[in-house]
Amino acid sequence: MRKVIKKIATVVASVSMVAAMSLTAFAASWETYQFAGNPNLVGEADPGKNTVGWVTTREEQFLVPVDGETDLYSYTGNYVHAADYDTLDDETKGLYKQFKILGDGDFEGWSHQLCLGTPDMAWADNQSQFRISEALEEGEFKVYVDVAKGFVAIIQNQKNVNMTVRFHSRDEDSANFVKTTKDAIMADGYDAGAVYLDDAAYLEFVNKCIALEGGEAITALYEGDEAPAAATDDTKDDSAVTDDKAAADDSANAQPAQPAADSSSSDDKEDDGMSTGAIAGIAAAVVAVVAVIAVVVKKKN
Repeated sequence: MRKVIKKIATVVASVSMVAAMSLTAFAASWETYQFAGNPNLVGEADPGKNTVGWVTTREEQFLVPVDGETDLYSYTGNYVHAADYDTLDDETKGLYKQFKILGDGDFEGWSHQLCLGTPDMAWADNQSQFRISEALEEGEFKVYVDVAKGFVAIIQNQKNVNMTVRFHSRDEDSANFVKTTKDAIMADGYDAGAVYLDDAAYLEFVNKCIALEGGEAITALYEGDEAPAAATDDTKDDSAVTDDKAAADDSANAQPAQPAADSSSSDDKEDDGMSTGAIAGIAAAVVAVVAVIAVVVKKKN
């Protein structure tokens, strides 16, 4: 009987280790990250060119880890004016400075798009689309992304370049581009429970990126705005974020509303194992069995 108990204890220990590994895998980042946007943001004067820009597999558009930082990635872009730039109206010029951030785009296409203020494990299709302001000048600029927090910053000449965001990009979602602040997104029709953005933490991230480029900190993202209030305790837990992901996954699986010539993608990755809930259930059952056996043995003794 003691040998049986030892074997069961070994199983419990093994199940616990597998559960821990599975939890780690669930919280892990995607393997690769991509910058997908208008060709003018990747050095191409032809905004209609379909081999660069709005593609998910071009290695030159992959983000790279920032040395010495955790969960921070960057991409160095090169903005050039469209060939007919001087004849364009302001709206069209704005269209030529739009982008998204993807996770595992080289494997799964548009399935994992960054949602502003949301951890990457909850990214889904039809999420945040960004439009860089007219302050962006021709030449090199740097994109920084904190994948664990869903933060994005554009830095050029050691300064922050403002963006606006279309928070979700399904056909039925608002088509407006608004400030990258929680209040602005909520004013565009989104419930507070769906917006995880923390303005104070986001500003702190932007200032960190400015510092990495050797610039001076700012007190607010937009000129004339007040500094955001410190973070409160009403942050959402991971289960709520996961629920949002499930809801997003149930939405239409259409590609974002922009020219997307990249139709090649490999088969969806297989799941890395059992769900954490199933593993936890197995572990609990095994522990219960061990307890029952221990009671029986004790009574016999």
